[in-house]
Amino acid sequence: MITDPFGNGDDLLGALDALGDLQQNTDQAILAQRSSERVNLRTRVRVRPGNASQRFDVELTGVTADVSGGGSQVLLKRPVLAGDYFFLSFLDHADAIGEVLCRCMRCRMVQEEVFEVGLQFEHNIDPSQLLSRRDEPGVARHAAEADDLSSLASF
Repeated sequence: MITDPFGNGDDLLGALDALGDLQQNTDQAILAQRSSERVNLRTRVRVRPGNASQRFDVELTGVTADVSGGGSQVLLKRPVLAGDYFFLSFLDHADAIGEVLCRCMRCRMVQEEVFEVGLQFEHNIDPSQLLSRRDEPGVARHAAEADDLSSLASF
């Protein structure tokens, strides 16, 4: 029998069951659970903490790997904690889509100083607003810069 020295054995046994479920998840299983169609889009983003007292203390920049109405896959150079809330800004599309409140659902190291982060939006967005600006000159230049970071990781 597994026991917890802190007296929470039942919680740990439930966590072991959850861990077993996670170990069975493959990339294909994760993709099948998504409720929105993903659009491959490389655009620069800024990530800030979602709580008001730390909102401007930390600012991470990265690039999207894909975006949907309900979330985004983002590459960052620093890890973030799963479960935390963040404000996500699409830097090349700030006028079309303001800051989006989102929750980190996962963060995994892809390679040294590159982390894949799965973000779930609190309110759905319209990804077509991001796609409609993709061909504008300034956006295309920034997308090329974004590809520099995304090329670091192969999925």
